[in-house]
Amino acid sequence: MAARFDRLLAPWVFVLTGILFNILSAVITHYFIGLNNDAINLIDRDIERKQVLIDSLWQARIEVERKKEFFILLLATPADNPASSDAIYRDYLAELIGNHGLSEFQPRLDSDSGGKLQLLLDISAAALQTIIESINNTYFESLELRDARMPLESANSRLYSIAIFLQVIGLILVLARDLRRH
Repeated sequence: MAARFDRLLAPWVFVLTGILFNILSAVITHYFIGLNNDAINLIDRDIERKQVLIDSLWQARIEVERKKEFFILLLATPADNPASSDAIYRDYLAELIGNHGLSEFQPRLDSDSGGKLQLLLDISAAALQTIIESINNTYFESLELRDARMPLESANSRLYSIAIFLQVIGLILVLARDLRRH
């Protein structure tokens, strides 16, 4: 029994166990943490895309407001060429209706039953509302992605700690072979 115990405490057992712990540490560091880092990078790219989308939607909102102001001024001043002004006005409203899915306003645009200013204000308000809703939805999706990122970062932190522990124990075991000889 003592001989068997001595064989278990042989220097080569310490060295082999230490090497196995270091290999396991490397596998954890380079494989599992690498997989998590890849997932984190994908989430970061999605978050960046969402931010770019939010920025472009915000710019679209500003543009709708500016064009609304422009058309209010256009409608308030007498035009030299009313047919041209009316065509620009209608094209703009048709574009707003098409770009923001506001088909409920199409009959009012087609009927040309007066109230150009009110129609402009209604369509602009509806377009602004859809843009704001899109910004809000995109922002909440971005928050969800940030929340999905946190467990991966936590797992990486835990895996780093385990890997460092295995490396230290492996090094101690490799160095312990010399203690057995003395």
